[in-house]
Amino acid sequence: MSKTQFAELIAHQMSSHDLKGFGVAVSGGGDSIALLVLMARYAKQTGIALHAISVDHGLRDGTDAELRLVSAQCAKLDVPHTVVHWTGWNGAGNLQSTARDARYDLIAKWAKTHDIDVVALGHTADDQAETLLMRMARGAGVDGLAAMAFASQRHGVTLLRPLLGVAREDLRDLLRQENMTWAEDPSNENRDFERIRMRDALKALAPLGLNAQTLAVVACNLSDARVALEWHTSLAAKDACEVTLGTVRIDLERYNALPVEIARRLLVRAIRWVNGANYSPRRGGVSQVQTAMNNGISSTLDGCQIVCKQGRVYVCRELNAVREMIGPMDCLWDGRWRVIGPSDRKELCVAPLGELGLRSSEAWREFGLPREAILSLPAVWSGGELIASPLIENGPEWAAKLERGADTFIATLLSH
Repeated sequence: MSKTQFAELIAHQMSSHDLKGFGVAVSGGGDSIALLVLMARYAKQTGIALHAISVDHGLRDGTDAELRLVSAQCAKLDVPHTVVHWTGWNGAGNLQSTARDARYDLIAKWAKTHDIDVVALGHTADDQAETLLMRMARGAGVDGLAAMAFASQRHGVTLLRPLLGVAREDLRDLLRQENMTWAEDPSNENRDFERIRMRDALKALAPLGLNAQTLAVVACNLSDARVALEWHTSLAAKDACEVTLGTVRIDLERYNALPVEIARRLLVRAIRWVNGANYSPRRGGVSQVQTAMNNGISSTLDGCQIVCKQGRVYVCRELNAVREMIGPMDCLWDGRWRVIGPSDRKELCVAPLGELGLRSSEAWREFGLPREAILSLPAVWSGGELIASPLIENGPEWAAKLERGADTFIATLLSH
């Protein structure tokens, strides 16, 4: 690509954002240094302030030298540079996934402190292709194989990936032309990492026409297919679902008439809307729930209870997922309920209604929901004494508001 083509690409990606300032995440590798160069050039042309951030995960040797390189390159381009450090790894879970989530969270927090709405990331067509191959190896469906989005949201900050259609080698050519140096991550030669093995596989596939840019196009095509599937899932939700007290009620006859993939998506979105998770449940777990539904058997998955009763399926919060969840009156309980009432009694707290609270009233039966859906609703407690169950018995003093209202169930489908 020529300098003019790069400039047009960046201008096109940035033009839809009304910016006072923007950021760029720089690790020191060739992709991010090239992005830094392009963003600095755009900032100079437009007069918009640019800030750079690097995240030090503290997970390997050599990062200090890479960060010094980034600082030097930022100084050369007259771009202010900030380094933030992550110390949150406790040895549990998937390291790469945890580090990635932490990186995005740190970037978003930094952006907000600098009044930055958009931060550019250096993902390329090669990253798209490598990710596609890795997910193919795991038998992923359309969502897993679809391309990374050019823009996504994190804590109110837009993460922009303007180089997703650009080959990694084109960026190296740009850096050579600009006499800019970059750091090579030693892990790029470690074939213990799946991504590096896929990178080698891409080199072998390139003579057959399966190069990074071709596979990136395939991933983009699958993104278009995902949008179409989500649209039809939203239409199915309007026809087959109702929302009552934060529970999604599905008409089983209409659900069973749906195409297999639309039915699966509808169930997944109901579960994610109820539990507020960032990621979908595993396909195998969803299949087990669907089998149970077909047999009229209730089941649980990812903090949700899926209750089968009289030709309907109810997706509600599982009591065990919130049993120990106790919060002050001003909290967003379970990430979705806001309880409103007298604030002068400091000993009050919000906790699930549970079996003890359920026994105090028969009013819950009027809502037509199974008892499992009622048990996990928020209630007001003082020690072991139930003060109010605002969703079941609407009194003048207490109310509970669903932060993600019933209308957002359909909106959630459309937004994905």
